[in-house]
Amino acid sequence: MQIAIATTLKQIFTLRWKPSRDLAVVAVSWVLVVAALYTATSIVGREVWGGMGYFFLYAVVGAGLFGVGIPLYWMTVVRGRPLADLGLTTRWLGRSLALQIVFAGLQFAGALAQTELPSFAELAPLVGLALAIGFFEAVFWRGWVLLRLEEAFGVIPAILLGSVLYAAYHIGYGMPTSEMFFLFFIGILYAVTFRLTKNILLLWPVFQPMGQLITLIRDRLALPPIAALGFIEALILMAVLVWLAARRQKKQTAVAAVAA
Repeated sequence: MQIAIATTLKQIFTLRWKPSRDLAVVAVSWVLVVAALYTATSIVGREVWGGMGYFFLYAVVGAGLFGVGIPLYWMTVVRGRPLADLGLTTRWLGRSLALQIVFAGLQFAGALAQTELPSFAELAPLVGLALAIGFFEAVFWRGWVLLRLEEAFGVIPAILLGSVLYAAYHIGYGMPTSEMFFLFFIGILYAVTFRLTKNILLLWPVFQPMGQLITLIRDRLALPPIAALGFIEALILMAVLVWLAARRQKKQTAVAAVAA
């Protein structure tokens, strides 16, 4: 037991300097995601094409293709690495789900239970948004950005730098610096939580989306009911991308086994 604790502490506090080409792709994907969000929010707006322009750039292009598609393509196709290296794994599944339920319960008791919920028609699109964007953020910010930074610099630098990038990403929403400062600590919270098992099912589909839902309700964001369907479709797109990556990985494993 003492040896295991000592090994864990050593892993946490070990600093390293092993930057790789993965970091260049992380930087490019960050710029693309922020650019898509900024374009959707500040240039196109929510009025163009009845909000379809905003939704397409924000959810489909930014979150789906750039936020989930680029990490999946780079890790599985270019680098030939397993999906587990993006937090998409069944490892520690039971522990991850159990912890998520505990954290979500505390979150519900501390915030959501005391928040006045809107009507179902108003709530449904917010839930759809929280689920879709929550999945994107779990994969992109924790499985992709955080773990690549950890491989390059170590656990603590990765958590700090990853949280800075997470906070700065919200410039795409036009947020003031004061709010991004708060989001830096939110980034640390989710990063530390994810790092317990390195499984995105510690964060999604309840814990992190619930936090986003609370914020959306308190900000009084109003979306048309049809938006719920749009965000679910965006989530399905992300799931299909993961499925395609898993299918390719399975075929690669089978080919390698036959060759061996």
